[in-house]
Amino acid sequence: MKLIVVLIVLLLTPVAVCFLNRKLYSGKLRNAAISVISTVFVYVSILASVAYIEYSLDAELAAFDLNGDGVFSGNEVNFEQERAIHRVTADTGRTFAPFTGAIFSVIYFLGVWFLLSIIRWVGY
Repeated sequence: MKLIVVLIVLLLTPVAVCFLNRKLYSGKLRNAAISVISTVFVYVSILASVAYIEYSLDAELAAFDLNGDGVFSGNEVNFEQERAIHRVTADTGRTFAPFTGAIFSVIYFLGVWFLLSIIRWVGY
């Protein structure tokens, strides 16, 4: 399900920007501007999804802290709590998401720009 949402964002963002370009700017924005706007939106979406995942994992872990002191002790430690803390601490992908997202965004920009250039060259 998450993959479908990601694909929809990646594919529909340039389409939406092109649509808004035609409606608001009468098609005056160039391919590079459309690509930049799409890329910034996708990059912000990546960072927002990482923040959401971080918040969700922290909330899941906080549910095991029964007395709210920020320390897990006694009956708060169980198999589910250990799995939750492992999900929070073992994922370095969230830490490096701004960097990998930036690299992906550059590749995404080039792909969108190239595709829009081909579409304009063909005469759409």
